[in-house]
Amino acid sequence: MPFQSLVSAGRVKPIRPPSGWLACVLGGVSLAWCGLSGAAFAQDSRPRPYEVVTETDMPHLEENLRYATRRERRCIDRHDLSAAFWMLGHASLQDCRLVKTGQDAGSASYRLQCNGGHGTTGDAHWQFDADRMTGTLRVRLGGKNMTFHQRITATPAKIATGC
Repeated sequence: MPFQSLVSAGRVKPIRPPSGWLACVLGGVSLAWCGLSGAAFAQDSRPRPYEVVTETDMPHLEENLRYATRRERRCIDRHDLSAAFWMLGHASLQDCRLVKTGQDAGSASYRLQCNGGHGTTGDAHWQFDADRMTGTLRVRLGGKNMTFHQRITATPAKIATGC
């Protein structure tokens, strides 16, 4: 027997949507939730100001030249970290870029893609904590068999400035 026949025969009662004050309460709760989640998402997807410490390690250099630390305040978009490492702007890596391979709430992964045919390879991994982001870029330069890595620690800026 078709379902519609059961309803008209009175064996199954149709479910009616709530009316009156219950409909207002349920509708208000769902709208408030949608509004809050949309605002939270929009705020999280914008670049934000961070205090950034970048440590660079080049193990093939002499001890006094091997390490460098750079401190700056900079805007970072957590959803696009492909340009966060300043070393990727160097002339030797001008044809390389980071391509996202995965991201979830607590981490992101990138692969270094170079077009020059020089054999440079690498990757970057990010961890997101409540009070900071940390990322590590590892690069192996092709023909020279040299490696380096950069580690970024970014904490939200105490004095919020626009991005």
